[in-house]
Amino acid sequence: MSPRNIPRFELCRLFGLPLLSEGEGAGAPAPLESELLFDLTGENPENRLFGRYGPGELRERLVASGLLAGLSERGYPEPVLRLSCADPSDQRICLYAGEEIRDRLLLEARLQLSPFHPRRPIGPFTEESSFRMLVIHWLVLSSPDGTFTVDRPRLPGQERPGLGLLNPTLALLKACSRELSVDGVLDVPDHFHTALFYSRAFRYLDPEAEGRFLAIARDLAGVPLALASDAIREGCLVDRRTGAPTPWPAAEQVIALRGPLSRFLRSPSYREARNRALADHRFVVNWDLYRKNLSLRDRP
Repeated sequence: MSPRNIPRFELCRLFGLPLLSEGEGAGAPAPLESELLFDLTGENPENRLFGRYGPGELRERLVASGLLAGLSERGYPEPVLRLSCADPSDQRICLYAGEEIRDRLLLEARLQLSPFHPRRPIGPFTEESSFRMLVIHWLVLSSPDGTFTVDRPRLPGQERPGLGLLNPTLALLKACSRELSVDGVLDVPDHFHTALFYSRAFRYLDPEAEGRFLAIARDLAGVPLALASDAIREGCLVDRRTGAPTPWPAAEQVIALRGPLSRFLRSPSYREARNRALADHRFVVNWDLYRKNLSLRDRP
């Protein structure tokens, strides 16, 4: 591959090698040959996650994150680990409770290392700004033997109850992200409840989106989560001041790990813009519309 065909973020990473760098990058562990091959060509003959982590290396990090201990406490002491990493845009981690079938799936993560550019100016960033991100395309944690109950009802999009292990899973992704020298972890939540769970560690890149999300969480705090998330999915969230329907916004949540991204999310300007949006928005659910939508949805 000629140098002009190598994407900029990959070329910059190549120049981060100890032999080619000075100062901050010097002394860092050199990437594996398979990792460089994956970065520069997308080839992954050894089926390593991002060209770097084989089953042994990944299992070490699963232990360090506390994820395997959490699974053991829930009755799944020795999950089967499978990697499917041939496609650079779909790096897949799966953990199974014994048999490798969908019904015994404990965890599925579909990930990508990718440059990210804001779709519009946000704070100090423009459409030309570029960040190297670990992108979560899909993340499921499920209990093969669990059942939904009145206290733990089905959330929108759920096939099985969750495991309550999001924190160690995010710890795993953050640890890998630091080792891979990315700027952060990125996800675009498709449901309110997903954004709420992720908000333990993630912030919306756009401070106005963060403030709007916090306003939704504040105003629907008294509504059971499954009901609130389903009502939002059904298009029944309303701006209390205008009466206008408010569709669920598709926007990027991130964990910022370093550099300008981290500084922006910790900046006074970010906090001020977030707080303004939080104060400016008031939301309510149109329950009449929700009941109507449910009757139509349940109709054979």
